[in-house]
Amino acid sequence: MINKAKNQTGVFYGWWIVAAAFVMSFIYSGFYFWAFTLFVTPMQSEIASIENHIGPAFLIAGIVGAILAPIAGNIFDKRGPKLVVGVGMICGGLGFALMGFMQEIWHFYLGLSLAGIGPIVIWGGAIPSVANWFNTFRGRALGITTAGLGLGGLLTNPSLILINQFGWRSTFLFMAVAIWIIILPLTMILRRRPEDYGMVEDGIQGEDDTLEEVEGLFFLQAMKSKVFWAIAAIFSLAFWPIGSLQIYQSPFMESVGFTRTAAASTVGIMALITVIGRIGGGWLADIIDPRKATTLALSLQAFGIIVFAFVSPDLSWLIVIFLVAFAPGFGAITVLQPALLAGYFGRRSFGAIQGILWTATSFAFSLAPIVLTWIASFFMDNLSPGFVIFGVLSAIGAILVVILPKVSLLSSQPQEILK
Repeated sequence: MINKAKNQTGVFYGWWIVAAAFVMSFIYSGFYFWAFTLFVTPMQSEIASIENHIGPAFLIAGIVGAILAPIAGNIFDKRGPKLVVGVGMICGGLGFALMGFMQEIWHFYLGLSLAGIGPIVIWGGAIPSVANWFNTFRGRALGITTAGLGLGGLLTNPSLILINQFGWRSTFLFMAVAIWIIILPLTMILRRRPEDYGMVEDGIQGEDDTLEEVEGLFFLQAMKSKVFWAIAAIFSLAFWPIGSLQIYQSPFMESVGFTRTAAASTVGIMALITVIGRIGGGWLADIIDPRKATTLALSLQAFGIIVFAFVSPDLSWLIVIFLVAFAPGFGAITVLQPALLAGYFGRRSFGAIQGILWTATSFAFSLAPIVLTWIASFFMDNLSPGFVIFGVLSAIGAILVVILPKVSLLSSQPQEILK
């Protein structure tokens, strides 16, 4: 049992939660987000008909995630993260395994939908655990945790080696086993919030301190807030570029003349640079108005994706500009989103509130690949105009941040935020 003694004399348990969530983010993002683009070409070579189903399959996976995210968040608030993340990782591993064995197109739809549950439960269980255990150091704790999402890019080149050596099917199976034997046991470390174990946020507690009621709004109060829906709109705009690159970064680079190895290296380098944005964004969220940090992040992402639209082997130096701008912006967005949410609405119903936010943003993330190819169909299958349009959407999000009020917990100034 965790107790106040450990809270005062040992390593604050919140940091163990950060470590567990970091490893989960590292492995799952490496498999599902960063490496997946490398599977597209070899899958199309073996199953030609799958080319027309990749975008729709991601859309279906996004819809499944949009439905499950609020449910997962509600279960987190009532039962804690172990059930949420544990069941999610079992399903995620099954999804990767099914894609490895697939023979019919519906296997791909089902497998991808199951694999897509992994990010849902990480954001609906592991990330809220971190947010709930910190206040003063919340931004930095979230930054360290989400750095795992960026460092997952280190798994890109190993994944390519496995694909080249053993085939894409065996690589999917390897990923499934890794999820079950590494991530699944880590769910036992997660805890809902420190008050459940006689502690307080950040592990800071004076001799005469007493544990107070967990602060923040109830779920329905947050849903009535214009601030919440403004945040949902802003981050939905931010996820159009992110969703498009998850599938089409490598295929686009190959189509303009880069090798698959060069494309894989770019994906890996981008992932690593996002770590700067994740840690830096978390640090900025703790020391300055997080709205300013969010505007900066969205602006960098917008500029970077527009530059990416024009890369080619003859203009390879544009890759450097893309990486330096897009990667830190994208990285910061992922940590500023939960930091803003916790700052405005507190911890009382954080899981359920974030679940609804995920529902809103996942539609943009999931629709992006389909819309990108649809736009390309008007430009002789050129993906570049779509990337430019998505960059403009991110820029609009940066501008809209100014409508948000100053960040402060609703429990202290409810009427100001609930207007």
